[in-house]
Amino acid sequence: MAGGNRRLAIDKILFTMAFGRDVDYHDVVPQLTYLDRHTGDVIWVYETDDDAYMEAGIPADDNRQVRERVAGDPDRYLEIPGLDHGDHHEILKVFLGSDWTDDEEQRQNAEVAYFGSIGGWKTSVNDQDAVRTFYDFRDARVAMLAEEFLQENGIAPIWR
Repeated sequence: MAGGNRRLAIDKILFTMAFGRDVDYHDVVPQLTYLDRHTGDVIWVYETDDDAYMEAGIPADDNRQVRERVAGDPDRYLEIPGLDHGDHHEILKVFLGSDWTDDEEQRQNAEVAYFGSIGGWKTSVNDQDAVRTFYDFRDARVAMLAEEFLQENGIAPIWR
């Protein structure tokens, strides 16, 4: 932990969900996420107020108020960028190149099954142990990247 970083209690599940989301693949309509540097709250806001209502039933006026509050105090709210789809592929590639199993045949089968599609890999690998191990690896990797992001932005998280 960097010496000058501010300690802040943050819900680890909510933060890693916001940080680890696949923004250019799964966000059907643009959403932004922020960390309130005072309270540790994770805030989700739609970029377009009408989308808030259409996608989640959030009144457009409520979304607008949150969006304006965040825009009006940029020093208080840290944007949580999320990961792009390429980041998720990189995590799978790192996993496949790691020592995730001692079984060389299992490792080779998993490597050969990846052809550039994460969903395709999960289907074609036909190895639930490999898929479960990947999910655990991915979750740990996203949590590590999230913590690094916070540290780089002057925050020492106290996960709750």
